[in-house]
Amino acid sequence: MTRHLTTHKAPSFWHIKIKEHAFTIRPNAGPHPLEHSMPLGIILRNVLRFSKTVVEAKRLLAERKVLVDGKVRFDHKYPVGLMDVIYLKAAEAFYRVLPNSKNKMALVKITAEEASFKLEKITGKRLLRDNVVQLNFHDGRSVAVKVDDPFNIHLAYKLMDTVKISIPEGQLLEHIPLQEGAYVAITGGTKIGKYGTLLETPAKRTANKLARVMIGDAEKTVTLKYLFPVGKGSPIINITGEVA
Repeated sequence: MTRHLTTHKAPSFWHIKIKEHAFTIRPNAGPHPLEHSMPLGIILRNVLRFSKTVVEAKRLLAERKVLVDGKVRFDHKYPVGLMDVIYLKAAEAFYRVLPNSKNKMALVKITAEEASFKLEKITGKRLLRDNVVQLNFHDGRSVAVKVDDPFNIHLAYKLMDTVKISIPEGQLLEHIPLQEGAYVAITGGTKIGKYGTLLETPAKRTANKLARVMIGDAEKTVTLKYLFPVGKGSPIINITGEVA
């Protein structure tokens, strides 16, 4: 493990030019892995062009002008990933990180109202004491749910489902199951950045199983692990806004 990252080894979807500099910003350990995230400093400098240099980006962060998921961030190496919500105080602008067919990840401009919540994909569940079930999400966050019968919650909240939570409080607001009729975003593979309606899921939910999705007028098969429910029948987030 090294603290440095050369530009030619950085993920290809980062908005950096390989021949300009030998090294770039290496993300610190955080909610998203390196291959599925982008450092906050690169987002401010290269994507949103809110600063011209890393020094300026650091100054903005030190002045508490940048929030991620409702919390002030000071580290220019903080990794930002899928579904994260960025708020730039000086510009009064809100962005959500969504999958993109061109750059793998893109920032879509959203309203202040929409920036009050975030979508989380369930990646794990754990039964705790006193009938409490812990739901683990794709960004390392977790929510504890108190239930009368823990076995019922295991049936209701399944792996690869999505929940809507408030930010920064983290309160569970809505459950979007991965089932027939769900509107899904494709977060990986050859169809990354596409959206469609889920037609059918395999009986057994394993990461490499295939599901049928209607994308536009064509029916496609997509690996189950790449599906991210974003609504019941229609998306509850803005997927057609201005892309940065």
